[in-house]
Amino acid sequence: MNSGPTATELRFEPPGPGSWELDAVHFPRPVTRYWAEMHPKAFIRGFSEFTRFYGMLLDTMAYEYVNGFAYSSVRPVAEDEVPRRFQRAEEVFERKLWREQLRDWDETFKPSSIEIHRELQSVEPDELSDEELVAYLTRCRDHHAEMIYQHMRFTGGAMLPTGDLLAHVGDWTDLSPA
Repeated sequence: MNSGPTATELRFEPPGPGSWELDAVHFPRPVTRYWAEMHPKAFIRGFSEFTRFYGMLLDTMAYEYVNGFAYSSVRPVAEDEVPRRFQRAEEVFERKLWREQLRDWDETFKPSSIEIHRELQSVEPDELSDEELVAYLTRCRDHHAEMIYQHMRFTGGAMLPTGDLLAHVGDWTDLSPA
């Protein structure tokens, strides 16, 4: 019986070109194969939309897994995209566009997500045939990936106004950031 590679046989090769950082904060232990397979694509999709919406100079943050350990790599936007991102960042703060995103979350994405959560939770897996169970589990997986995408897509709505407030409080009070 082969139980897999031993500790001396494990190799930790970089998952791709560029600089990669071990993410021991979010993933202090190796992740499951399920997570390693479904997380990166949904994360990148949501993170890319988040950075584009807010005019950030990041294109995305890539996630890859080596022997179950999570590594991330920040990817800057292409040089020709920089002027559009600066323009968008100005617009974000002038119009407080995080409020628009909060409205989208409250009125569209959150109710729709809750509806699907409840629908999936109402299924009794024991009553499904093998084919139905496979279809159900596939639907659960796809919905989970969609929730990771949404989590990253809406991250800026919590981060940017909070950071903006903290920066202003420092200016208003002359207190140091420390």
